[in-house]
Amino acid sequence: MPELIEDADFNVKLNEIGRNVDHTSKFLEKGVEDITLTGYTVPFGYRLVKAKTENQYRLITDNAHPVTAYAVKLNFYDHIVMNHKTCTQVMVWRTIRAEHRHAIRDLAILFFEHLIQQYTVVVSDSQQTELGRRFWESRIMESLSAEDRHVYVSDGTEGNRDGIIPLFEVTTDSEFYSVWREFCWGKEKDVHSHRLL
Repeated sequence: MPELIEDADFNVKLNEIGRNVDHTSKFLEKGVEDITLTGYTVPFGYRLVKAKTENQYRLITDNAHPVTAYAVKLNFYDHIVMNHKTCTQVMVWRTIRAEHRHAIRDLAILFFEHLIQQYTVVVSDSQQTELGRRFWESRIMESLSAEDRHVYVSDGTEGNRDGIIPLFEVTTDSEFYSVWREFCWGKEKDVHSHRLL
C-alpha cells in the first residue's frame, strides 16, 4: 500500500478558497446530477452530486459561487482480485474549514460504507499523503472489528508469471501495526505503489 507522497494536486486546488471556487465551477460545467447516500441527510445549503462524465462525487455549497466541501473520485479494476470488480478511491478530500464541519462530519465513513455495499471489494490507491494513510488506517480498523469484513494485503512485488498476486489476510489490529503497516506504506515507488490493502 501506497507510496507516501508529500501532497496531492487536488489538495492544492481545493484548499485555497479562490482556487476551490474556480475548480468547483469547472467541475460543475461538465455536468452533474444530484444523488442520495444511505444514512446521510444533505444539509440545507448543500448539494451532493456525481459528475456525469466520470466517477467523481462532491458535496458542494448551493449558492452563487459553489465551494467543494468534500470530494471523492473512484477507479474500477478487474485485475486486482480475480472474478471481482474492485473499487479504488483515488481521491478523497475534505475541507478543514470550520463552517463546513457539520456537513462533512461522517460523510467519508458513510461513502466508504456505500462502496463496500456496492462493490464488495474496495482497494487502496497506490499513492497517498499522510492524511490518506490515516483515512485508510481508520477504515482498516473499522473493517477488522466488523464480522462481515476481511482485510487483506496484496503484494504486487511478488507473484508468478500467471499474474496471481499473493494475498495475506490481516486478522487483528496488533498484527496490522506490528507486521503490515510499515510493510505497506513507504517512499519506494517501485515497491510501495504495488502493495495494496
